[in-house]
Amino acid sequence: MTWINDLDALASAGVIGFDAPAYIKGVQPRYYGNPALETLPDTLPQINSQPQKDEFKSSDMGVNNPSWKKWAFGILAATGLIFGLSKFKSVKNLIGKISFTKIKSLPQKLFKACKTGFNHIVNFFKKPKP
Repeated sequence: MTWINDLDALASAGVIGFDAPAYIKGVQPRYYGNPALETLPDTLPQINSQPQKDEFKSSDMGVNNPSWKKWAFGILAATGLIFGLSKFKSVKNLIGKISFTKIKSLPQKLFKACKTGFNHIVNFFKKPKP
């Protein structure tokens, strides 16, 4: 007896309830459940061939949404986010406190801070003059 016949005997005895040899080899099952041992064929279908090299083959099973659906979902999500944030009192108070004159002077302040920070670093590494 072969291992295929042994597993078929277990299936006919009711120990397992499926075609175990076909499951192990990865081919189409010959039967389901517990058939009589005399009715089982003694050979398995041909096993699937192995690939010759390791490669990724994309399938056409993926979802390909059109761009208008992506844009519509993005606009809907952004609108929902803005609407949800507008319902918080803390966000309303924060928007009321924004001073646009301070925003206009922000780039100048950032440039000045970067310049002074760079000068501090340069002065840290300079040797003191004797």
